[in-house]
Amino acid sequence: MIKKIVYLHGLESKAGGPKVDFLATKGLVYAPKIDFKTLDLYDLMGKIGKPDLIIGSSMGGYVADILGSHLGVDVLLFNPALHSRSIEIDSDGELYGDKNYKRTIILGTEDDVINPEMTKNIRPKYDNSAKFEEIEGMGHRTSLDVFINMYNKHA
Repeated sequence: MIKKIVYLHGLESKAGGPKVDFLATKGLVYAPKIDFKTLDLYDLMGKIGKPDLIIGSSMGGYVADILGSHLGVDVLLFNPALHSRSIEIDSDGELYGDKNYKRTIILGTEDDVINPEMTKNIRPKYDNSAKFEEIEGMGHRTSLDVFINMYNKHA
């Protein structure tokens, strides 16, 4: 069976690139260009269908987490902007869904954009615990090597 993967880039990142190229070796990849200021969550949800895995980085990690909670799809999040966002996502209702899903959160110990300690202390009201993995010395940007290693370990 071919794996369907969604990859959501960060706020100041572009769609595509070496991470998406790597994911394309693992299955069918949908990696849209996202304007987070005008993002329509429900439109995006309709476009992605029900993938096997959603991966997101920074602001894309926040959106991936929300989508996972609505679709019941496991997520792999790299330094997700679960707090301290410069942009909020508009929604007509509750942002998070109520489906069960597995959350794996990769945190750089030297991230100076999204504080990793604050991320670890977030206890979501929907009570969906997360597995955390800290990468010593990593900042906010995730290198391709770390991305590949964490995908192979957790996906």
